Amino acid sequence: MPWFSLLGLSWGGLFDQGHWWQLLTHPLLHGNLSHCLTNAFFLYYFGGRIHDIFGEKEVWRTAAWSTLLGGVFHLLAQGDTPLVGASGAGMGLFVALTTISPESKMFPLPIRAHNLRNGVVLSTALLLLMIPTLRIPVFSQLGELIISLGGASLFQIGHGCHLGGALAGGMAMRKYFRKPVTLAQLKRERAEREENSAA
Repeated sequence: MPWFSLLGLSWGGLFDQGHWWQLLTHPLLHGNLSHCLTNAFFLYYFGGRIHDIFGEKEVWRTAAWSTLLGGVFHLLAQGDTPLVGASGAGMGLFVALTTISPESKMFPLPIRAHNLRNGVVLSTALLLLMIPTLRIPVFSQLGELIISLGGASLFQIGHGCHLGGALAGGMAMRKYFRKPVTLAQLKRERAEREENSAA
C-alpha cells in the first residue's frame, strides 16, 4: 500500500529516501482493525492510569520516547519491513505502569503487574532473537522451526518496536526509583495538579 511505504517506518524510507517524518507518522497507521483496537486499548487503559498518577505530560513524554526508541529498535532488527502502529507507545505505557505499580493486579488476569511485565518483555525479546533473518545462532533455527510448524505470523509482528518501547517505558520511570513513591505523595501531587488546573 502506498501510504504504508510513505508513512510507515523503514530503513529505506528513512535513509535512502530521506523520509524523516516516518519516525513520527508510523504510529498513525495500522495493519487492520484488530491491530488498531489493541493499540487503542493499551494507550487508553495504561495511558489513563499513568495520567491519573502523574498527569498528562508524563503520558505524552513516555509515549513519545517509547515511539522513538521502538522505531530505532525496529530499524535495527526488521528495518526492511515498514513499521506501522502505535504499539511502541502502548508497550512503553504498559511497562511504565507495571514498573511504578509492580504489586498491583492487572485485571482481568490474577497476576501481579511485575510478573506480567517480565513475562511480556522476556517473550518479546526471545521472539526478536528468533527472527530468522537476524541469523543469530540457535535462536534463528528455533524461529525457522516455529515457521515450519505454522507460526510464520509470529514474525510479522514488530518485536523490535515492542522491545524498544518497553525499555523506554521502564527508563521513563527511572526518576521515581531514587526515592520510593508513597500513596500519600501521589495523592498530594494529584491534588496539586487538579488545584492548578482549576485555577
